[in-house]
Amino acid sequence: MALAPRPFLAAILLLCSGALLPIGTIMADGVSQVTVFPDRANVTRVHTIRIATGEGVVRIHPLPPGLNPASLRVRAEGLEGLSLRHAETRIVHGRELAHPEEQQLTEMLQAAQDERRRLSDGRQAQDLKLGFIQRLTENAGAVEPALPPDQWHRAWGLIGDGALETLERMTRIDAALRDVDAEINRIQRELNALRTDRRDTLEAAIHYHAPAAGTARITLEYEIPGASWAPLYEARLDTVSGQMEWVQRAEVRQNTGEAWEDVILHLSTARPALGGRLPELQPWFLDIAPPPRPSPRRELSAMDMMAAPAAVAEAAVLETTGFTSHYRVPAPVTLPSDNREQRFLLASGDLQVELSARAVPALSPHAYLFAETVFEGDTPMLPGPVNLFQDGQLVGQTRVGTVAPGAPLRLAFGVDDRIEINRTLDRDSLGREGLLRRQQRLERGYRITVDNRHDRSLAVTVLDRMPVPRDERIKVELTPATTKPSERDVDGRLGVLAWSIEPAAGGREELRFGYTVSWPEDVEGIHGLDPAWR
Repeated sequence: MALAPRPFLAAILLLCSGALLPIGTIMADGVSQVTVFPDRANVTRVHTIRIATGEGVVRIHPLPPGLNPASLRVRAEGLEGLSLRHAETRIVHGRELAHPEEQQLTEMLQAAQDERRRLSDGRQAQDLKLGFIQRLTENAGAVEPALPPDQWHRAWGLIGDGALETLERMTRIDAALRDVDAEINRIQRELNALRTDRRDTLEAAIHYHAPAAGTARITLEYEIPGASWAPLYEARLDTVSGQMEWVQRAEVRQNTGEAWEDVILHLSTARPALGGRLPELQPWFLDIAPPPRPSPRRELSAMDMMAAPAAVAEAAVLETTGFTSHYRVPAPVTLPSDNREQRFLLASGDLQVELSARAVPALSPHAYLFAETVFEGDTPMLPGPVNLFQDGQLVGQTRVGTVAPGAPLRLAFGVDDRIEINRTLDRDSLGREGLLRRQQRLERGYRITVDNRHDRSLAVTVLDRMPVPRDERIKVELTPATTKPSERDVDGRLGVLAWSIEPAAGGREELRFGYTVSWPEDVEGIHGLDPAWR
């Protein structure tokens, strides 16, 4: 039986409520299972209790204060005829919870403070005694003017012995004061720790009716914030075999206010924060005068749904329904409520990749090694950081977005020093042309060489750009000498060109790239034709 508390019952409940009803005795309790979402958690608690005959109430405490009362679900089993009436929650303030050690520590602190006052009084008495001895020494002639010289030695001895005894007592008292101060500090630290842990908690009161006494299992499920998980990936490329090991891990945090000890842990890819309501389209109006600009609305991205360590060698088990997926960590785990990162292995496997190099010689003289494959996972890969390893060496870090099963996965593994790129400007002229309609004409040309120092051929993609006019009076064309590009407007970026070549081992490939820009003579200048375009 599932029971959701009515909203008005989720308010503060007085301690005396249900006082006339028998209270069930809790025999065993604890969190047994947790499903962590990217921004929250669903917790399952199981409590074994002894049920009294008739009407009664079971109080379960402490529960974390962040628990969402509207999400609380209760069911019972194990006792025939047991029925649950309703459930209600109340906040238990920390000041109501006296720790059993607090009174003892308070008494110890009072005794230590009394001892310190006694020692301080003794120290003050010794100070007075030593001062009196010093005054006797300074005024010895006035006190005993008739003291014969043969008695001086005896007088000095008595004064010296008295002063030495007083100083020794003062030393012992100072040492005792240091000890008692240390004890006072220790007791105060322990008291502060107890009082700091005295936080507000939640109590659930479950009302029931039982035809007979017996033992039952009460299960509570509830949603709670303060927990999250985020993906973390590793790509380990072996350039010799052309294989890439793809490792998926999860970083889990929780600061919910309750410790999860030896729980079954599930990690879900569902995103409750998106809610169950489809976004609504609003009317789109056109007008002559622009309307006031509304404040920008920031849509939640996938990473907004995610909250960023002992590694577990055994991979988690993927369980999917076709619409949502979650991973089940194979062994029970313990997650303290301290927001500490813990990492769990979700999956790993080898992927066959195609190696190539990419270069943008207009911006960098280096070529970058790329590995391309098809993601063969059983569930979409969530956005997250990727640590990149090439032949066992860490070469950098990048991020990936959402990748669906069967979609391409491309990763850059740093600079490939065995691919040399050189881009030189070999033509740059500005002149006029035309008889009737005079035009200004700019022509620029580049020579790009690619040297492959590898001991095998390697596919190389060279990227460059040409100007894109925004005014119909400006004309931009590739020169006839330009090597035909393999792709234009790469990835939807206007003016970006790509040439795909495959220089042989130790070989060289040469590309020609040029463009002309023309515009009417009466146009004074073209914005954008500056050295940055070279």
